[in-house]
Amino acid sequence: MKRLFAILIVLLLLSVSVPVLTSAAPAKYDPADGYHQYIKWIGAARKAAQERYPKAALVDLLYVGCKAEWPAPKRFVYKFWMQENDREFGVYVTVDEAASPDRARASRIEKTDAILLSYGHWSRYANEAVQAEYPGAEIVGWRPFGCACLGKEASSQVFRFWFRQGGRSQVMRVTVSYNPATNKALGVKFEPIRSFSE
Repeated sequence: MKRLFAILIVLLLLSVSVPVLTSAAPAKYDPADGYHQYIKWIGAARKAAQERYPKAALVDLLYVGCKAEWPAPKRFVYKFWMQENDREFGVYVTVDEAASPDRARASRIEKTDAILLSYGHWSRYANEAVQAEYPGAEIVGWRPFGCACLGKEASSQVFRFWFRQGGRSQVMRVTVSYNPATNKALGVKFEPIRSFSE
């Protein structure tokens, strides 16, 4: 009887489904990928904002994007939401990439509540390109995902979009290439990352 009971318990344990990690699991931290590049420079941006507005408390922050133009280093832009004396305001901080986070410096600090036009321009362009490529798609969200200098006459902004279409959700990497001198688009590349049924 004990043996039968033990076998039933083993069978019961084996019948319980155990989640298995698949390729859908998040990738390991890679400081060179577009998403994790900005993490290195948050400290320099936060320090610059707090030095400029020492009496203000940091309420929230947003990674706005990056810009890469030849021969300058990459520039990472953050928006901090700050509060001072019951007044809230936005502060954009631009940090120039350096050999190490300790050597990074803020090249620009702007107190504003408006979106920075160059970053907003390419995110709107990417949004319109997704809608043109996938008519009727409902864009659920997007975020900046990196940038690159492709040469003297070309740079790129990379975004990750999540949208729904025809009962499926898709996560798509959208790369907008442009000429930084003329600010004209050169092309858009769509790379599916993941697709799943709802």
